[in-house]
Amino acid sequence: MKLNKIIIKNFRSYYGENYFELSDGLTLVIGDNGDGKTTFFEALEWLFDTSRDNKSESNISEMRKAEIEIEDSDEVSVTMSFEHRGEKEISKKFIFEKDVNGAIRTRDFSFVGYEIVGSERYRRDGKILLESCFDTVVRRYCLFKGERELNVFDNNTALKTLVDTFSGIKQFDNLVELTSYFEQQSDNLVTKELKKDKKQEAVIKRLESELSKVQSAISDVRHDISIKEKAVSDYETRLRVLEENQDACENLQNINARIEQKRIEQRKLMGYINLDYNAMLLDDMWILRAFPPILSEYQKKVAALSREKRKLQKAEDERIAIEKGKQEAIQEIQKLANDATPLPWNLPDKETMQEMIDDEICKVCGRPAKKGSDAYNFMVNKLNEYLDHIRKKSEISQQQDPVKPLFENTYINELHTRSIQLSGDTEQELIMLATVIADRLAFVQSRKQDLERVNKDLIEDEDAKMQLLIQTPDLTEEMLIKNFKDFKGLSDSSKRASLDLQELKHELEELEAQKQDLKEQQNQIVPSNGIVRVYQKVHIALERIMKAFEAAKDRNVAEFIQTLEEQANIYLKKLNADDFRGVIKIKRTADGSARINLYSSNDTLIANPGGAQKTTMYMSVLFAISKITTLKRDEDYPLIFDAPTSSFGDFKEDIFYNIIDNIDKQCIIFTKDLLRYNRETEKRELDFDKINQLSCSVYRIQKSPGYDEEDLSTIRTITERIK
Repeated sequence: MKLNKIIIKNFRSYYGENYFELSDGLTLVIGDNGDGKTTFFEALEWLFDTSRDNKSESNISEMRKAEIEIEDSDEVSVTMSFEHRGEKEISKKFIFEKDVNGAIRTRDFSFVGYEIVGSERYRRDGKILLESCFDTVVRRYCLFKGERELNVFDNNTALKTLVDTFSGIKQFDNLVELTSYFEQQSDNLVTKELKKDKKQEAVIKRLESELSKVQSAISDVRHDISIKEKAVSDYETRLRVLEENQDACENLQNINARIEQKRIEQRKLMGYINLDYNAMLLDDMWILRAFPPILSEYQKKVAALSREKRKLQKAEDERIAIEKGKQEAIQEIQKLANDATPLPWNLPDKETMQEMIDDEICKVCGRPAKKGSDAYNFMVNKLNEYLDHIRKKSEISQQQDPVKPLFENTYINELHTRSIQLSGDTEQELIMLATVIADRLAFVQSRKQDLERVNKDLIEDEDAKMQLLIQTPDLTEEMLIKNFKDFKGLSDSSKRASLDLQELKHELEELEAQKQDLKEQQNQIVPSNGIVRVYQKVHIALERIMKAFEAAKDRNVAEFIQTLEEQANIYLKKLNADDFRGVIKIKRTADGSARINLYSSNDTLIANPGGAQKTTMYMSVLFAISKITTLKRDEDYPLIFDAPTSSFGDFKEDIFYNIIDNIDKQCIIFTKDLLRYNRETEKRELDFDKINQLSCSVYRIQKSPGYDEEDLSTIRTITERIK
């Protein structure tokens, strides 16, 4: 089968009719992200989907829907013309129209095929024609979206499907089943007839009993083997996933460790940075940051005020001293003879003096003082002097304000004390406060820079983690972590299960040998009846035929796998010219499926081949399957890939496309390789230096310029044949 032309009309971003003429060998469809590569691929998938009539509105070009007039109609179609025992064509399409309410309706789905003979076109059912020329099983090994779909042995039925499709083994299934049935029926017949022979009855019953026990044991062991094979297969599957993602598991552990360390560092730096400046203004006296010059001015003013107070107090003290001196002088003048100290002016007191006058006696000296006598008059005068003194003192007290101290309060002293308190160590602390604050702010700023670096590193690690998880979509982060922890346990469990399986198979071999020995004993019995002897010979012949078919079936599978390996390694050598490639080995698993592995020539498993190695390994197997298809069916089929080289480097890409270009095989690859960034135009453009080295057909697809980034109806994929 050779594809000649593909026409896509109004399918999603492919507005109007878009023609692609395909070469016999390699055809490259080059487009950047979002330009329509995957849409082209999905148009082919839509064409090849024979399971249902799909006329979904989502497949209609938004641009065409937007411009179509009321009650007008158009069609969505994908058409493929090809050669397969003559020229043929299949076309899937449906009509869409806009009703009076502006709604889009779809109708008239059709899947039509044509056989073209000369100028005549003979209409055929599209589904039937597609299946007869390019059946579902073959398409399964021809159409691949991305690198992850390249592994053809990604499910347990893949090997059987391949063997059934591309080898002659399927005919053995019926033969093995049929001969097994005949062998069982003949065995039952021989046993039944032998039991009728009285001479051999006891022996037959003994052998039948032993055979029954052995058969029951065989059945049990086979059941256990089936369970154990499933367990081994499950372990192998899980371990294969682990092996394929072992680097991812280890990288995830390293990334998570770095992320945790960065988060600890982040929290520590946040603790340094998240300061309560309001509290520091008071609790740490940051508010006094500009206080030293104010303190200096305060101290000067307090010192001047203190000096002024002392000056005034001195003058007041001098005045008081002068007044006191005057009083002392008067007292000096009034001294008594012999420097005796006079009594106070108020002694005797008023009441005593009045009493002595009334009694006319001096009660001080005890002498009488008759009225009119000198002593009496002295006492009267003394009383009058006392009363006059009291009166004058009262008048003076009323006329004069009470004497007040010059400075009634201690404010100046308190200010002076505060000045002393703020000087010395406190003053030095305030002077150093500016430095402390500056150092702290510089420290915080430095930590902020450290935090920016940590945040940047953290973002990079988170991005690396996200990229790692994107690359392993079948495994969640929790699964990767768990698998990393469980790998040794799984490996040990797998080994134990494999050993148990080997023991069960060895036990089965022994039981089968016992069964065969009992059968031989049964076959050696010479019956009395000649017809029964004939039955024996027929049964023996049928048994041998059944075993021959079983052996042929196993040999056929082994030969198919060997051929597949040989062809795959031929292509692996081509796809990895001048580079390490290893050797492809296809191993059958316990459940009858297969695994593709890459080995070194010293038979060491390459457990984690690089992305490019893995891709070329799978593609080599695909090319080998295609080659076997050609050999077995005398037919060839195209291989169609969407972005199969995303893990390749530039150098590997160049080699890959040159090799594919020289392989005698129709191959269609959708890719964004062979584009390079033009700094002047700030656009990705075709790398003609590389393209011109290829002899293949090349198409460039890209979005038509002038589109609205937010309006899907402005998006249109345009196609251009480059060579």
